[in-house]
Amino acid sequence: MSKRRATGLLLTMLALTGLLVVNVLPLLWGVLTSLKPNGDILRYPPALTFAPTLAHYERVMQEGFGHNLQVSLLNTLAAVALTLLVSVPAAYAFDRARFAFRRPLYMMVVACIPLSLGASALIIPAFVWFTRLGLTDTPFVLPLIYAGYQIPMAIWIIKNAIEAVPVEIDEAAVIDGCGHFGTLWRMILPLARPGIGAAAILAFVGSWNEFLAGSVMVDAASLKPVQPAIYAFVGFFGREWGPLTAASTLAILPIVVAFALFGRLIISGLTGGAVKG
Repeated sequence: MSKRRATGLLLTMLALTGLLVVNVLPLLWGVLTSLKPNGDILRYPPALTFAPTLAHYERVMQEGFGHNLQVSLLNTLAAVALTLLVSVPAAYAFDRARFAFRRPLYMMVVACIPLSLGASALIIPAFVWFTRLGLTDTPFVLPLIYAGYQIPMAIWIIKNAIEAVPVEIDEAAVIDGCGHFGTLWRMILPLARPGIGAAAILAFVGSWNEFLAGSVMVDAASLKPVQPAIYAFVGFFGREWGPLTAASTLAILPIVVAFALFGRLIISGLTGGAVKG
């Protein structure tokens, strides 16, 4: 290995290590804070050795945070199901069908991909529209909004996965008597599974992390998801760091589990259509 290449590799490793520390250290600090007794949380210098306690977790669960977790899980799963129900046939149509304005419509979908990060600019018209429909403060409003945010990104990912499937497979399925639905269900979906899985996981993460819609669209405590519920521990007279970090730790567990179990699926799904044979 040349000296220049070794230096570049060392710099890359140092940069990645620094990036890892910057991202993991606040998470680790929050978890440690959630386990500290109240007397050790604000101690200066910070106490690195302490007697761990689950009192903060017990308090947040007693105040109904477990119900908020259930609400978020149901909303997110419903949003993922609705996202795939719309995105899979739409992606198949954009890739395989030929119809008027197909290209402009697809470019419009691609332009809406930033919605997967949330859309503060759309929250007011969305609130007005859903109010007129009588859907605000109902169990249906958040899954609909979450799915609306995630569908453009899911269509883009799944279309790239379907595009990597040879068209000859469609032709063979038609010869065997399959229609469009049969070809999609029996032939395309199994081969495009990594892309569909990646779209589902990213839709899950985006829906779970959405804060603004859950804060505006529902008022009833029984319908509040976890992200707005965390802010119940940010009081007028200050932050309750123990319960706040405990609630935050519980809120990020599903995301950590999702990436730990399906991280490779996300990578393979996003890169599956990068190279065509």
